[in-house]
Amino acid sequence: MSVLQLSNVTKLYGSFVAVNNISFNVEKGKILSLLGPSGCGKTTTLRLISGFEVPNDGAVMFSGVDMKGRRPYERNVGLLFQDYALFPHMTVRENVAYGLKHRNFDKAKIPARVSEMLSLVKLKGFEDRRPGQLSGGQQQRVALARALAIYPEVVLLDEPLSALDAKLRQELRFELKEILSAVDATTIVVTHDQEEAMSLGDSVIVMSGGKIMQQGAPTDIYTNPKTRFVAEFIGRSNWFTGRLLPSSNGLAEFQSGSGLRMVVPVPDGSVNGTTFDVCVRPERIQINGIGQPSSLAPGNEMRGTIRDVAHLGADLHLVIEIPGGQLLTVTEKYVGQALEQSGQEVSVAFRPSDCIVVPSGS
Repeated sequence: MSVLQLSNVTKLYGSFVAVNNISFNVEKGKILSLLGPSGCGKTTTLRLISGFEVPNDGAVMFSGVDMKGRRPYERNVGLLFQDYALFPHMTVRENVAYGLKHRNFDKAKIPARVSEMLSLVKLKGFEDRRPGQLSGGQQQRVALARALAIYPEVVLLDEPLSALDAKLRQELRFELKEILSAVDATTIVVTHDQEEAMSLGDSVIVMSGGKIMQQGAPTDIYTNPKTRFVAEFIGRSNWFTGRLLPSSNGLAEFQSGSGLRMVVPVPDGSVNGTTFDVCVRPERIQINGIGQPSSLAPGNEMRGTIRDVAHLGADLHLVIEIPGGQLLTVTEKYVGQALEQSGQEVSVAFRPSDCIVVPSGS
């Protein structure tokens, strides 16, 4: 059952199209991540759902009921803002109870509901503190408890972890998903962070220029992007541009502008006279010593020279120059092996199935 449905929603600011005819559904208890660069329309979409903005066209519906004309306080929405928007003069208890008091919730039941929410976000014992006495992660949990306390039909999270440092973001990412799952919350998460979008969302929408570029499961969008924009935004990538010579076995010979030849999957549609971009993810490339056979058979192999090696914790990031002067980024897991050195001659290999083929300029 769809708890939230947007149908052909458009939002204009004068002649500027902020949101351009978008449609999507969110099922009960599911988390949808809205992902895209600044100015792509994702926060405007959130404001249209919450009622802070009114669409010029289309409909926003909660459980089949059109929200047209309903103000934000008339929609059963829990909001978590980027800066948390906690009341500094109120205690944690008072902040969490605020929405309940203003929605005519049974006053006798408010203390129990507040206690339940603070237990959920692991803040029991912090009831009498004020926001200024809390860490950033603790403030985020208070804001989440306040958003969930009102039994919202839809929870809207606007860049919920962006104000935290990298280590805390990683820790709270899992916690946040666990909490939302525990209360079976139907959630929209707005973010520009692809790791956050993919780890939190049951599905992901990638937006650009107010339009939906692609929607699907996180794994599907990562492995099967339909455009170069989506492939670049959802992860790191190496690109080749050239033409295809189709064959009959589902594979095609690809020749890049620099003369590199490789075998790639045949894309949907005609390939005649069309230029294509081929993407290979850094983690899909295998590095071998010269003369060392590749385990990726059949595969695309070429020689190269290591230009840089960066040891980043569990990962090794290498930059390898291949024929034609192109630089490839390669990621390896570091498991205690001897590190490759800058200037070392190597062979790189990847399977045809590791190649993502999209029309150039997409």
